[in-house]
Amino acid sequence: MENISTGLKWVIGIIVTILIVAAGVSIYLVINNYFIRAQEQTLAQTQMINQAEFNSYDNKVVSGQDVINAAMKFRGRPQFSILIKTGVNLEGFYAENTYATYYSIPAKPGTTPTPTGTSTVGFVNNNSSDHYSVSQMLDQSKELDDEDNYNVNTLSLFKATVYRDKNDEVRLIVFDQNGINEK
Repeated sequence: MENISTGLKWVIGIIVTILIVAAGVSIYLVINNYFIRAQEQTLAQTQMINQAEFNSYDNKVVSGQDVINAAMKFRGRPQFSILIKTGVNLEGFYAENTYATYYSIPAKPGTTPTPTGTSTVGFVNNNSSDHYSVSQMLDQSKELDDEDNYNVNTLSLFKATVYRDKNDEVRLIVFDQNGINEK
């Protein structure tokens, strides 16, 4: 009898252990699905928040001070550039950025902006495009030719246009002082 009771205790112990392990695994699988869903939602919300900072520029009329603020705010953003076209500099110039990345306006809407001055994939060297720092844009002490004029009047109005790549990431903002009456 003693052998039977000892054997039953062992069998019951093994069954209870298997049930505890099975319960733990099933709880892990249920919780893991919730964690995955929560992670996906957090990532989606983060992307939405990151892109929301550009909503104030998307097809809006902004002041020259907003242009200066955007140049300072996005100076350190990788793979991003700001093109500014003033009333006298119709071709425009780029706001200087940390990564020396200067994209041109896409040929047709919905296409990816390409780096200026290159036919291959890659970024433009810092010396290839006209780019100026915020302090240079605010410096009114120099007399400049119209095509070389990079001064931004903080009281003037600009139409802002946001360009996104195929992944819906913002790559370029164009501030055009001449385009404020266009729809």
